Amino acid sequence: MVTSTSRRMAAVALVSAALVTGGATSSYAAQNTGAGTSGAQATTTERQGSDKGLAARWASCTAQVNNPHWSKKGKSVIFKTRVTCAGNIARVHVKVTGKLYRKSGSKWKAVAGSSETKVKATNGSVSTYYTPKPSGKKVTLDGTYKGQITVQITSPFPGTKGKASSKAVKVNTPGK
Repeated sequence: MVTSTSRRMAAVALVSAALVTGGATSSYAAQNTGAGTSGAQATTTERQGSDKGLAARWASCTAQVNNPHWSKKGKSVIFKTRVTCAGNIARVHVKVTGKLYRKSGSKWKAVAGSSETKVKATNGSVSTYYTPKPSGKKVTLDGTYKGQITVQITSPFPGTKGKASSKAVKVNTPGK
């Protein structure tokens, strides 16, 4: 699933307050297939312009959710989220909140989570967010897992939240 969201912010010269002048738009696309990655992406966009016709300042970040897998180094089931940003604002703060789910019977149960904010340059460089964090809870059971994330530009102006999920995949662990 690809989710695009945007928020327009109007800035008045010499005034520190910002006014919301636009709304959010969303578009969806089909999920890709492939080992190790899902086609799930979430995009969050922020735009800030002036009501006097000045060029708009903007940033857009895209998060690619990889499928859960066994990490030999981390000794846990994990999934990664890779974030890239573009725009004419030099840096933005991007918050990614992730949850790792394990299927139990017919229900999905959250078994680990993470929440992390990083300062990202808008030059197309890739940052990786891990769920669970390397220092977090270890998930060591065989099973069917999926990852879900929300991503949001939190600063210099908040953007709307984008959401994405990985595919549900069977993960075999080496045991305890």
